[in-house]
Amino acid sequence: MVFPGRFSSGCLRCRQRKVKCDEGKPTCRRCYNYGKPCLGYTDEFHFRHSAPKGRSQSTSSNTSRASKAPSIASASTASPPQDEKPPEKEPPKPKTRPLEAPIRRRSVAMVRHPTQSYDNMSLCYFVRRFVSPDDDDGFPGHFSFLPSLFDHYKDGLVETATLSVAQLAAYNHLGNEELRTRSLRNYGRVIKGLQQTIQSDDQAMDDKVIATILLLCTYKDFSGEGLGDPNEHASGLFYLLEKRGPSQIGTRRGAELFLLALLRLQIYSFLHGDDAYTDPGAIATVIGIFDPLLRALSMMGRTLSLRHRLCRLMQSETYQPQGASPSTASQSSTGTEDERILIQECFDMLDAFGSWDIEAAEYWQLTFEGRGVPTTLGEMSAGKMHYDAETACIIILVRSARLILLQTMLLYQTTLLPTEDDDGYSYNSWAETVPFLESDVRKTVDDMLAAVPYALGDIDPSGMPATMLHDGAAAIIIVHSIRLVTHCVYTTPEQTERAARILARLNSAIGIRSAVGFVPGGDNYGVQPFQALSPSPMMMSPGNMDCTEENFVSPGALGLLSS
Repeated sequence: MVFPGRFSSGCLRCRQRKVKCDEGKPTCRRCYNYGKPCLGYTDEFHFRHSAPKGRSQSTSSNTSRASKAPSIASASTASPPQDEKPPEKEPPKPKTRPLEAPIRRRSVAMVRHPTQSYDNMSLCYFVRRFVSPDDDDGFPGHFSFLPSLFDHYKDGLVETATLSVAQLAAYNHLGNEELRTRSLRNYGRVIKGLQQTIQSDDQAMDDKVIATILLLCTYKDFSGEGLGDPNEHASGLFYLLEKRGPSQIGTRRGAELFLLALLRLQIYSFLHGDDAYTDPGAIATVIGIFDPLLRALSMMGRTLSLRHRLCRLMQSETYQPQGASPSTASQSSTGTEDERILIQECFDMLDAFGSWDIEAAEYWQLTFEGRGVPTTLGEMSAGKMHYDAETACIIILVRSARLILLQTMLLYQTTLLPTEDDDGYSYNSWAETVPFLESDVRKTVDDMLAAVPYALGDIDPSGMPATMLHDGAAAIIIVHSIRLVTHCVYTTPEQTERAARILARLNSAIGIRSAVGFVPGGDNYGVQPFQALSPSPMMMSPGNMDCTEENFVSPGALGLLSS
């Protein structure tokens, strides 16, 4: 469109009042007499868009401007009639090109700033979708501390790691290959810088180092690569958390860093069958005596330890050398005192989960006013209570630990053989518990699936349909718990289908590639530990059971906790 006439050069206040401005600088006197502050003047650069048919007119106007400049410069030596006599025809093209080219270059320069626009767009998208807002009640979220650590004027570890993760998240959302290239380049810089930083104990204890490692873990969730890599360095993160000691949870930022780091270590523990790194410094166990939130993390770590011990027991006891009688095999698998103690610990842990549901409800009511409170097993799926996103995530995590224990106990039962002995852990006694354990599995999964809409913000704490901008923050926390549901053979087909739909959403709509499970012909990092929880015909035939620590790992090129 072409603007008819010229732009008003008056101040903004006079233009709003539609009166003539005296154009006084810095403020006009007319506004002063009016008794209102002068709003100043707009800039002097006005952009006009013209249609193609007006090209000849714009060319002639450019020509007239070009002819005026030399006429003014030579006014003292040339007579006015000679200056005004140039023909009305268009001037030769060589005279207009030097003027058009700079204008074209300036317009391109004003439009193209790829580095700055890519970085800002990626950061805005990542923070909006994957960073939890900082709530006033101190409930830990997902990277809610990041805005306070990030410095736009520096290129430190946290800044570069955040940019790398943000660019990959934006790439999954938009598909621009340039974003992926920049993300990989920044990722390499972070790895190199982190290796140099951890050489100094003083720098390694900084919150920014823990935050950087957590961002690298998030990078793996977005890329879907490296889950199950035996070269992961969980020992480094474990060392840092242990070195920082219990005082690290004395601040909101430190408590959230510890919570997220501990979750990452437990994911590592599950994927690798290695429970050495589940509770650094026993901080969660000790502080958990007074804090149900940390106690839940401690229980999750102890559950993984029980699972690994049961798997080792099945590997060593289930398959006897050739020639051993069934009764001998059964007696050896049920008659040892260590086995009795282990099984009793498993049932005690199930009772502890039930007690936690009750105690956590009281703690939530006293500490986190306005949030939904945890309920006992099976009640959440009844829909009588509504939840905020953070509480829903905690419930999913606690239920997933319970699900791991239930599945492992049922798997152990499938390895037992009928026996005549009358002790408390005989085949017949175990068979009586199977229906109850399977029922608890389905209740546990129902609670997890019922909590997902609250975690992702599809339903608000009042029970009404809603949309939450930071749904990606919850998605990263719960993705592996939902993956666990899809690999459980004790769930119903409807439960498995619902879990698969949730994972498809996390992958395609939110961009978390680690949500994708087993893909035929693909790189299936981290799938084998899930599959090991399901009984198969192989379990009942002689052979080497796939429950060893080494066999829990699928090889990969990148690590979950690269440092």
